[in-house]
Amino acid sequence: MKKLMLGVVLAAVVTTVQAEPLRTLFTKENQLPEKGQLELGALVDTHQYPNQSYFTESVYARYGLFGNLAAYAFAPYHQLRVKNGFTGNQNGIGDCGLGFQLLAYEDIFRFPYVMPHLELQFPTGDEKKGLGAGEVSILGGVTIGTKTWECVDWALDVTGAHLSTNDPQLKSDTIIVSGSIVWTLDEYFALVGEVSGSDQTYIAGHPITIDGGIIFRPTENLMFGVYGGKTQHTDESWNGTIRMAYSF
Repeated sequence: MKKLMLGVVLAAVVTTVQAEPLRTLFTKENQLPEKGQLELGALVDTHQYPNQSYFTESVYARYGLFGNLAAYAFAPYHQLRVKNGFTGNQNGIGDCGLGFQLLAYEDIFRFPYVMPHLELQFPTGDEKKGLGAGEVSILGGVTIGTKTWECVDWALDVTGAHLSTNDPQLKSDTIIVSGSIVWTLDEYFALVGEVSGSDQTYIAGHPITIDGGIIFRPTENLMFGVYGGKTQHTDESWNGTIRMAYSF
């Protein structure tokens, strides 16, 4: 089962502004809650295969500890639904996680920026049912981002992951490289394009996920996002995510 990795982010600003919720799934934008500010969010994620479907409903909270440091926690609920007469439906809570992002560098105009991040995923899911890893998983990396033409945000993320797994196809230690571009159309809408790949090796090659999405922000604090795409070199038919976030 594809492990859910929620991207939650940091930013430090020179002046006092309202933080915007995260728009990307694979990289980290330099936006974070201010010190003492809370962001709550929910995601519905699906991965569709010829003989089975995976669904994950997750909730998360992100909190500003300092001007350049934020912490977050998330809890996923997984559902496996088999197709074509097969049996083996499963559902239950997955591996919950705790993470931190540190905005190590940011230009006075907010771009470029450098953001290290660390995440721990705890074995709260049932390993026998395929809902959890059975051990603690650790993910650590760094995002580098910038902005061009005042409306296009670019980011590159490199993450090293120790993913405890009993899947014989997967390595326990892997490198994940992701890139994103966000084109802000106006104060309400933005378009997102992302790509993510790892050094895991399947029969057809290394998995590469290509996703696109649209963001709608009816207010400064509220955001909705719809994303969809496909993972190449696997038997995934398509994937999709719906995201909602609100900053208090």
